[in-house]
Amino acid sequence: MKTNTTPQYTQDPSFKTLKKISTVMDEAIRVPGTKFRIGLDPFIGIIPGVGDTLSIIISGISLYTVARNGVPPRLIMAMTFNLIIDYLIGLVPGIGDFIDLFYKANRNNTQMLINYYEKNPEAIYQVQKGSSGLIVFAGLMFLLIVGVVGICFYFIRLVIFQSMGWE
Repeated sequence: MKTNTTPQYTQDPSFKTLKKISTVMDEAIRVPGTKFRIGLDPFIGIIPGVGDTLSIIISGISLYTVARNGVPPRLIMAMTFNLIIDYLIGLVPGIGDFIDLFYKANRNNTQMLINYYEKNPEAIYQVQKGSSGLIVFAGLMFLLIVGVVGICFYFIRLVIFQSMGWE
């Protein structure tokens, strides 16, 4: 008689959210004739100026749900770092979108969470709803990203205005 060996963390709502977003953003479509998969992230990133910002907002939803569930701050910081790297890579026109095909921050974040739960199987039972410190941290990271985008747009505008002689 076989017993069900599905890990308990797969039933956690925050894990399910992370897994769904990871699949849609990084692995939704299999390239025919290969094992390579791509998601919506590189396609959304093609939209100049807003694509990568929209992409990180979508990915930030999963970070928010995981942070809310009391995952350790170090793991949240590592997951946030993955999203920031993905965001900054995507800001580089053309090349960033190409690299985005291969750098899959959401998939990496899902794997980090799986590794955490497999090393700490009891952690799923010790979930602390309402970890406000981690939510604040995720919010601050979001504000940091918005600030980077604002500075980039300011400098782009400055260069365009100077090149046109508009000052």
